[in-house]
Amino acid sequence: MKGLLQVKFAVYGALQNGNPNAPHTMDVCKQLQMQLDASNGIVAINNATMGGDPLVGTLKHFGAIVTLNGRDYAFACQEGQSIDFYQAAGLNPRQLVQDAMGVVRQ
Repeated sequence: MKGLLQVKFAVYGALQNGNPNAPHTMDVCKQLQMQLDASNGIVAINNATMGGDPLVGTLKHFGAIVTLNGRDYAFACQEGQSIDFYQAAGLNPRQLVQDAMGVVRQ
């Protein structure tokens, strides 16, 4: 469902040895948008889908703000988890498509 979800902000990374002054992060807006455009809204968060490993040997974290129908939603998880962006926003992707096509609910 290309174009329904628009990435405003997305970051992936970790703090070296937990030090807040030693962040190793990547802007992953483009990678996330490509994953969303190519999927049904479910994205695995890992080094492959996010475009690399910003800190080898350390568990990474992910955070994003994604817009759907003019409303912003915040998402976060750890490396190795998946996010269903539609479900997490409390929305049904099939109904979104029907609404966009003007299908009347009975």
